[in-house]
Amino acid sequence: MIARLPGKIKKGSRTNAIVQYEEVLPTLINFADGKTVDGLDGRSFLPVLYGKTDRFRDYAYGIHNNIPEGHPYAIRSIRDDSHKLIMNLSAPAPYFNKYLMNPANKNSVWSSWLEKAATDQRDQFIVNRMVNRPSIEFYDLQKDPNELNNLAADPRYKHIIQQYTARLKAWMREQNDAGKAVDVVYNKH
Repeated sequence: MIARLPGKIKKGSRTNAIVQYEEVLPTLINFADGKTVDGLDGRSFLPVLYGKTDRFRDYAYGIHNNIPEGHPYAIRSIRDDSHKLIMNLSAPAPYFNKYLMNPANKNSVWSSWLEKAATDQRDQFIVNRMVNRPSIEFYDLQKDPNELNNLAADPRYKHIIQQYTARLKAWMREQNDAGKAVDVVYNKH
């Protein structure tokens, strides 16, 4: 996110504070000296923008439902400052996004990746991991900020993966998120 407000937000300042999209509206309301609306999930992160704190949330949660971008493919995630867990709820089905991965668009980034993957092992790895996702992905964001080394099968991380999974599933219940069942094609009448 980029924010600019001379006199309030220090020019060139940066933060690694974790915030979510649901915080944007309460922050704008707070900035405008408006009254907080009951029932909003988020809260204002003006103290972060104004440089009064560099911490906001301990975790951020992610949700991706692939409709209308492609066939149903539900993904949920949780991350903090050090680790990220991704649950690919539709695995082992292949992932496809019609806007990014349309084979008819020969000028797309995806087409260039496919072309490179035909002769380069690293590019094959990247294309394959985009399409063929494991049920669980787990990354050490400090050692692997590009999320290239999935640690989900490493027994040293079993306990922490269980903790993140439990926290993510609790958040899903709190949000009344049915997971894969949410990602469905609705008939247009």
